[in-house]
Amino acid sequence: MKYFKIAAFLFVFLFTFILRAHNYEKVPTPAHLDEQLYAWSGINLVERGVPISWSTLDYPKRAEVFKGVMSYGGGDPKAGVTLYKPWLDEPPLFSYMVGYSAHAFGADRNGFIPSSYIRFPVIFVSTITSIMVFLVGALVSGFWMGLFAMLLYGTVPLMVFASRTAMPENLIALLLMTSIYLLLRYQKKASFWYLASIPVLAGLAGLAKPTGYFIAPLAIFFVWYKDYVGKKTNLKRLIVKSLYILLLTLPFVAAYIWYGYHFDKEIFRIITTIQGSRPVGFGNLAWQLISPSYGTNVLKDSWFIFCLLSGGFYLLRPKKGLAKLISFSLIYWLAVVILSGGEGDLLAWYRFPYYPLLAICGAWGITYLYKKANFLSLFLAGGFLLGNRLLLVNAFRPNISTQNFRILFSLIMAPGVAYQIFKTGWLKALVKATILIVIVIGLYINTKYIYNAYEIACQSLSCPMVPTTWLSTLRFPFFWRFLVLK
Repeated sequence: MKYFKIAAFLFVFLFTFILRAHNYEKVPTPAHLDEQLYAWSGINLVERGVPISWSTLDYPKRAEVFKGVMSYGGGDPKAGVTLYKPWLDEPPLFSYMVGYSAHAFGADRNGFIPSSYIRFPVIFVSTITSIMVFLVGALVSGFWMGLFAMLLYGTVPLMVFASRTAMPENLIALLLMTSIYLLLRYQKKASFWYLASIPVLAGLAGLAKPTGYFIAPLAIFFVWYKDYVGKKTNLKRLIVKSLYILLLTLPFVAAYIWYGYHFDKEIFRIITTIQGSRPVGFGNLAWQLISPSYGTNVLKDSWFIFCLLSGGFYLLRPKKGLAKLISFSLIYWLAVVILSGGEGDLLAWYRFPYYPLLAICGAWGITYLYKKANFLSLFLAGGFLLGNRLLLVNAFRPNISTQNFRILFSLIMAPGVAYQIFKTGWLKALVKATILIVIVIGLYINTKYIYNAYEIACQSLSCPMVPTTWLSTLRFPFFWRFLVLK
């Protein structure tokens, strides 16, 4: 069994890695201007020692160094931008990471930087995040649940495309999941060594984007949740641990402030004031629930919506033991997004850090449907887990016909209707088998869409093209033939 588990892990790991990497520079679009924020800032930091990038914020006129069109090789992708020096919209860590990658690939800092260069390190960051999804899921719900959560994080289209995007939230997602794993280990054994690296993880996350610093308060909650036991609590020890996390995170906050003051104190104050006044409101939570996205457009990903519903289900009905802390962490980061993201703005990358937690909730939800095996669970499985068939449709590839859909959906629901009436063991087994078939077909549809998303979106259309890398040309040995659209 040990070797079988190792083989299963390696298979899922390699499968999801290749799927995430294949055509990573093409979907999301290479013309993703928000990625260029960090690419231009980073490559200028590496090559000139000063961050220069575009912004829509109210910089002083003296900081403007360019206003016009930036393009790749004189063609697409291109965009009209205003560049500022120094650019202080965000901390430097993530910018430096993608900027160094662009520099290593020989990108021109005076043009549109290819997505293949700046997303290259993000693919590896997200791959490690997928391992953390497995470790967290396995810790709270066992090996196979962790593996299933890892599979979902690597096959739900919206999560895959989000995890390719060169935005700092993907680095925060890794650091958040690593922190949660260590804090869950602390719940099992209250060893200080599980807390030792938390300030570093929170600090690095904050240097990627200030919302990353919110890992520290989450860690303090976990400590109090574990160690507070009423009147018998050693408050002195609790306070010491909390202060350790807080005080050792502060140098990273100070580093960010020093960074801004080093380049331009006045601009840093102006920009941080504007960033801290972003409009938020009570409509933010509902907006997140009704606008599934990995960018600035809604993607009708039915598997992702099911993961959202599963997350909501386990918020209202938390699992026992350590698993309920996954639900709390999800609530916490939803609150971070509500407090920091613009109300009604479809800037989906703010949400990326909680997508790995949704993958775990989705794995719980699908497993629950399979174990419950009744009319309702079959309805939800058939209604959600085959829904991404719609994503394979374009002007040349029609959807399933109305008549065929009605016949097929009725056949899927028939065992559930029969079981609802007769309640026999063999009918329950038939419902389970039907749900399992739906899950497998749904995963195949997801995989086929992710593998061909660029071809579907750009069939007979002109889409921006950028250089490829060895990473983006990876494909499944032999089995790729079953994924390519005919």
